[in-house]
Amino acid sequence: MPVFLHEVRRYSVSEILGALEAGLEALELDLGGARSAILKPNIVTGADPRTGIVTDPAVTESVVQLLRDRGVAEIVIADGPGVGLDVDWVFEKSGYRRLAERLGVRLVNFNTAERREREWKYGKLGVPAILEDSDLYVNIPKLKTHGYTTVTLSIKNHKGMLSEADKKRDHHLGLHDPLVQQAKLRPPDLIVLDGIVGVEGDGPLNGRPVRAGVLAIGTVMLELDAAAARLVGFDPREIRHLRIGASEGLGSLDPEIVGSAPSRAFAPANEQYGRVMNIYSWRDCTACSMCIDSFSAGVKLAIREPRYWFTLVPKLLYWGFIGKLHIIQGREARVPDAPGRVICLGECTRGLARKEGLLHLPGCPPTARDVAETLRREL
Repeated sequence: MPVFLHEVRRYSVSEILGALEAGLEALELDLGGARSAILKPNIVTGADPRTGIVTDPAVTESVVQLLRDRGVAEIVIADGPGVGLDVDWVFEKSGYRRLAERLGVRLVNFNTAERREREWKYGKLGVPAILEDSDLYVNIPKLKTHGYTTVTLSIKNHKGMLSEADKKRDHHLGLHDPLVQQAKLRPPDLIVLDGIVGVEGDGPLNGRPVRAGVLAIGTVMLELDAAAARLVGFDPREIRHLRIGASEGLGSLDPEIVGSAPSRAFAPANEQYGRVMNIYSWRDCTACSMCIDSFSAGVKLAIREPRYWFTLVPKLLYWGFIGKLHIIQGREARVPDAPGRVICLGECTRGLARKEGLLHLPGCPPTARDVAETLRREL
């Protein structure tokens, strides 16, 4: 199935809606006859949409309008934010609570949704009943780089339907192949990629926003992801989950392109570690991004709250500017061969911390408060 590309430079609902109409016409897609739809934007965390981390509400609003114009009466916006996060906070901070109230649509937390067990390669997997029961499923991903999967697009966004337990299991299973196997369960009827502003560098949560000016539309996740990856300078054949998906018949890595959009090479994430000053976060795909995000949240908490200004912040400044701090995470974490203090983050590293006598921050993931308190006492 072709992938439609269109240049859109700003988050204007009328502009985006025009691009959507053009895309449906070019791809000869008829959404008529559907009465219900579930829209799945990327709302992974409580980020301001201007950061590029979450799907901008203007894109989701445009899809709602597109569907209502075609007679779709029951529309739900749903996502399962990152493990351990306060979902009410995520929906509020990202602007989706206000959007849902203004448009009069339901906002659903996939993390706690009713599920039906489905067979897949790794046994049984719970798929949200509301997703299976909707006439239409629209996947609305964000265009971002990713430290584990190179890019996070529609296949990675599809993972947001899982329960928190299954999201954790994905990483324990190695992440790449599970993403492909999940893509076979209730694939979307329509994909609308928000690449108007994307994220490059240390994505998906700590990269830099970049104005890419692209809206992509398709119906096959692997093919849209391949087209989008190529547009920002990545070879789909070098992206592991896309390569696996193509080998299993999920689509072509060289899809037909209809329309056009500007190409711009995104800086990739460092495959070994993320870095802020002299604080290194070493990557392991068996660890989820929420683990290191909890560490970042703990540091931000310390900066905000006066109780930590003289007890923790000076220590962080020392390690950030003078010493070196290494954060390791995941079941396959290894102690880096580099000078500095090592911190084991999350439950996956408990055994390693005990064996090596290292500072351990427990939790799956740890809370921001626990991170700040443990660092205050023991760093």
